[in-house]
Amino acid sequence: MRYDMDGIRIYRGINQIGGIVTEIKKGDHRVLIDFGANLPGTENAELDDDELVKEVFSRQEVKTDAVLFTHYHGDHTGLKNRIPEDIPMYIGRIAKDIMKIIAKDADYVKIKNGQADKIETPVIDRMIPYWRAGEFKDLNGIRIMPLICDHSALDAYMFVIEMNGERILYTGDFRAHGIPGEKNFEKLVREKIGKVDILITEGTMVSRVKEEAVNPIRTEKDLKEKAAEIFSRHKENVVLVSSTNIDSVMGFYLATPRDKAFIVDPYQARVMMTAIEAKHKYFPDDYRYGNEIYVLCPNENDYCIKDLKEHMIPGTQRKPFHMARPDIYLDKGFVMLARPNRNPYVSTGKFEERLMAMKDPHIIYSMWTGYLKGGKAEDPSVVEFLKGYKPENIEVLHTSGHAYVEDLKKLMDMTCPDIIVPMHTESAAAFKEPELFADYSDKIVTLERGDMLGICSGLS
Repeated sequence: MRYDMDGIRIYRGINQIGGIVTEIKKGDHRVLIDFGANLPGTENAELDDDELVKEVFSRQEVKTDAVLFTHYHGDHTGLKNRIPEDIPMYIGRIAKDIMKIIAKDADYVKIKNGQADKIETPVIDRMIPYWRAGEFKDLNGIRIMPLICDHSALDAYMFVIEMNGERILYTGDFRAHGIPGEKNFEKLVREKIGKVDILITEGTMVSRVKEEAVNPIRTEKDLKEKAAEIFSRHKENVVLVSSTNIDSVMGFYLATPRDKAFIVDPYQARVMMTAIEAKHKYFPDDYRYGNEIYVLCPNENDYCIKDLKEHMIPGTQRKPFHMARPDIYLDKGFVMLARPNRNPYVSTGKFEERLMAMKDPHIIYSMWTGYLKGGKAEDPSVVEFLKGYKPENIEVLHTSGHAYVEDLKKLMDMTCPDIIVPMHTESAAAFKEPELFADYSDKIVTLERGDMLGICSGLS
């Protein structure tokens, strides 16, 4: 494995989804993009996490000037605790706030169970918010411009990189059919990116074309409209959705009929508040307060939402957050965002306990179908949550967090790359299979894990 040239190296993520780490190297300096843990259920991982850490940081002849995180999902940030403390780490400001909300409860459980050495909040505190989006920063000859993009994680980034006279686009995880993407994707590419020499792109959906072909929910707008129709027909609606998939969370919230209660737990409420206050200015129709938000409190003690209860909707005298009491929502009808129990120290989760008190819950499953029983990455906690409910009481309502093949093609057409490097895909070689990519088949370069794509005064 050569290490004496300038260029791009993908340590992990060429033929697997998640666990991503990419290096941009110039001379004896480098920048890393993402440092993710392998996703649960990853088969034939290119490297295990310990091997990855050793391989990336064993070399002393190169200085790591920064680690840039594209977004907060664990398959991109999960190994942040393993990064040496003297290396600056960058992430979006809103993404950092959300990571701290995520870490708060998890850290509490770890401390309670004698795992204080694994808490994440101090590591997140060290992270530095990106400089102004759309502007370059020079890191020892590697010029980086962060650009906010659409993904199922709020405040996600792609990067334009300039080095040795070449212009590179590193997409990270992105899509064009969420709230920001439908409105801004083409404008972003046209005005901020333009022509590139090298396109390093995620390709999650290349292996899921058949799966998506039968899914009528193509966009977050479709999801919101369909949800409104379902909620109007059922009194008890329970939605299984990732709490940090903010576009979908906001869609379910704003689709809730006014005569029904919208219910979340304190963690979900704080994520929603952070998202609304950060994005309302840019997307006022999609990130706003609508119905009152009822918050589930342990033992009906509202101490856990004391800070939320003091919050006022800007420009009004309304308080959006209220404690959820069963006598209110069970009688009124509701939409409840739920999460499967992932706490190994309790046998029954708080949402499962509340499900037992419901008469006829209608379950909306709004996550990748691969987590379901018999799926590609079956998730035991999801399977357990849904156990006992008849198929007719479970409805799949989900849209992907990743770019469809046609949007990948649109990106290629708009950036006219000379080289295309696939990653974050189950098979990089499969990029040559879609008919839509036929015009670019001779430009697709499939790297082997750890190979360097040289960038030395032009490509070599």
